[in-house]
Amino acid sequence: MEQIFSNTAEFLFARLNEGEELVLNWFGEKSLFVRFNKSKVRQVSDVLQMELSITLKFDGTQSSLQIPVSGEKERDEKVLSESLETLRSRVQSLEKLPFFIPAANNGTSHSVYEGSLPECSEYIDIICKEAADVDLAGLLISGLCCRGNANSLGQKHWYESTSFCFDYSLYTEKEKAVKSAYSGTEFNKESFLASLNDAKNNLKYMEIDNKVLKPGKYKCYLAPAAVAEVLGTFSWGGPSQSKLQRGSSPLLPFKNDGKSFSKIFNLKEDFSLGLHPRFNDEGEVADESLDIFREGQIANLLTSTTTAKEFDLESNFSNGNEGLRTPVIETGILSKEDILKELGTGLYISNLHYLNWSDFNKGRITGMTRFACFYVENGEIVAPIKDLRFDETLYNMWGDNLMAITDFAETSVNTDTYFRRGLGGNSCPGLMIKDFNFTL
Repeated sequence: MEQIFSNTAEFLFARLNEGEELVLNWFGEKSLFVRFNKSKVRQVSDVLQMELSITLKFDGTQSSLQIPVSGEKERDEKVLSESLETLRSRVQSLEKLPFFIPAANNGTSHSVYEGSLPECSEYIDIICKEAADVDLAGLLISGLCCRGNANSLGQKHWYESTSFCFDYSLYTEKEKAVKSAYSGTEFNKESFLASLNDAKNNLKYMEIDNKVLKPGKYKCYLAPAAVAEVLGTFSWGGPSQSKLQRGSSPLLPFKNDGKSFSKIFNLKEDFSLGLHPRFNDEGEVADESLDIFREGQIANLLTSTTTAKEFDLESNFSNGNEGLRTPVIETGILSKEDILKELGTGLYISNLHYLNWSDFNKGRITGMTRFACFYVENGEIVAPIKDLRFDETLYNMWGDNLMAITDFAETSVNTDTYFRRGLGGNSCPGLMIKDFNFTL
């Protein structure tokens, strides 16, 4: 794929007219998809696809389009030539952008993260054998993802990684479920069995009748998967410099009311996870690590070059939407063995879903409990709970009510498969939170 990308770039750059600048972004994958139902394989698919995004910049204007690439030279060159002419006709009729970012040579980079992934038959043998005694439904995604960036000024970046994610649920006869996921860049049978056995143990509790709780405030433990859902919602505009500058941001209470998070809360963007390229669509390369919150205070916000130009700030080469790409919440001191003891009486929240902002400017998020959430009494799991809706602010979850952070974290890989496999992921510990607010 890298050679096809290089040939494509060379072909297009040789056909530019004076004053034209071209930015290319490459998306490629070679992926295995396996669907399981009732612990048996129901579908196996192999996907090989290559796509190219072309952006033509000219005289303060720009226009983009995206095309599939076949790898067949004559066919591709015909489509590429037609696409370039289409973009030329478009930019002639466009008004100049007020904060136009011209192409720049941001150097070159080459990052290859080679994982260790089994063959399809080995995946199937392990999963079907170990899940033979339960009702398992899930999706396995495994394989290679590539991203490339180049422009007509000599800039060129290449990134590729191999990773997998097995996203699965176990069901009781009454169709109550425990959800889990095992993902990473190296598939380890023992680690997978640990994940599966934890899910099996929780499934036993799901046989107990649900405990119906009244709305109110409860002491809660949010497992890493639940924390990752909250972090994903925060990424929708939360760390954005542009949002804050425009006066619509969940961080306005920091700016206007002197609010802060807990001193034990630290969040950073960390590309050393190897799950996402450091370059953005303009080919600008971010630092490998960037603190977002340090000891509960804002350290940096994600700032794109467009935002920096508009508000006279310094860019840290965020992507265009100024969202987190590989966030890491740093671990604390609460051990796994002490979670239930420390929780005492309260709720063990394994998963959350349907999250959204309920009051964006006050950092308030709403959502539902999901799968294997338990009522705990005196450090012992008593029963699963009927689903509850929460409505809570980040300033309580990550601030005043944050009691402890686990000394371990779980890394999860982006499971999006809309049009193509998504890149990125996160690393999240578990959080112990008091007075967590449930409304329904």
